[in-house]
Amino acid sequence: SIGIFILTGCGSSSDSKKELDVYSNSSCEAGKYLRIKTAECLPLQNPDWGFQGFDIPQENIYTLQNCTQEDLQSLINSVPPEGGKIIIPECTIETNGGIDLKDNIILEGAGIGKTIISNRGSSAVKLKGENIIVRNFTVKGNKKSLNGIDGWYSKGNILVEFIEAKNFKADQGSGIYFTTVSPLENSQITIRYNITSNSLHGIAGKTHTSAKMLIYSNRAFANYNYGIDMSTTSDIEIAGNYLYENVVAGAKTPMGDNIIYHHNDINYNGTSQSIHGKAGIVYMGERDEASIIIEDNDLSNNGGNAFATWSAKFKHLTLRDNIVTNSLQYDCNILIYNVQSVDVYGDHGKICGDSNITEHF
Repeated sequence: SIGIFILTGCGSSSDSKKELDVYSNSSCEAGKYLRIKTAECLPLQNPDWGFQGFDIPQENIYTLQNCTQEDLQSLINSVPPEGGKIIIPECTIETNGGIDLKDNIILEGAGIGKTIISNRGSSAVKLKGENIIVRNFTVKGNKKSLNGIDGWYSKGNILVEFIEAKNFKADQGSGIYFTTVSPLENSQITIRYNITSNSLHGIAGKTHTSAKMLIYSNRAFANYNYGIDMSTTSDIEIAGNYLYENVVAGAKTPMGDNIIYHHNDINYNGTSQSIHGKAGIVYMGERDEASIIIEDNDLSNNGGNAFATWSAKFKHLTLRDNIVTNSLQYDCNILIYNVQSVDVYGDHGKICGDSNITEHF
């Protein structure tokens, strides 16, 4: 059999965020992620979270011969239950309603912008099972199609890497979407080295339970609400991402618990002209025992606060050594209401709100 391992993503940076390229020949070793904007390899805090690998038989590797929706779906359906890998060559596949993936499948293209699934209708690639890898291709919507990579029916142990997802529904869709129809306990999902743009959210999800999810080294920009929106979910590490020019905020985790943001660059979000609803990172909703950690992030130059609570109530917030320069709203860099206790390490500018704040110097 073939052991499927978490292949280490790779990347480099340039002075222009428009030209950032995470697909160069440099790489980070296992257990580390790439901070995209600075090209640093840094350690994950929870490397045992996320995708865990699986085996497929050596002989079960297939190459798509005809780039049509019908031929691709037929090839997927023909893979035996023990699983296999499908290689899509450099081509564009026009789909209406997308394709469905089952258990123990690897779907691999020739690279972003080389293999393209151009979808009309619902979602482009629907993950219906567990032990699934999708990598190395573009999914493109027509502004009416729903999601790019869609995990509504997924059952866990999923790896999504080196995917470009763009142009999905502005009022509902996401480039990469992991709201699940049933609660998933320890779903172990890794989302890394992807580029998402021009949808409602770049990366979104709601598992209702402990996700054990890693979201790192992604770029999300020009989305109509949020770069990352992970709702009503526990145990997510969000690291090394570059989230910029999203209309409402860079990231939001409503009713999330044990969400760890670190070493992200979240800049120039909140491009909306509204005086309401814009920030770097946002927490919304009530979850009495929830705890959020935000540390070593660059949250500068956002249209609103660097961090804000909106109609929120939760137990504990840690702010540690974040950059908040020029992220200001209501004359506040940080806006915190209805948090039981807050620990602040380092200079976070002007902090406003009614919470019990302890500043550590």
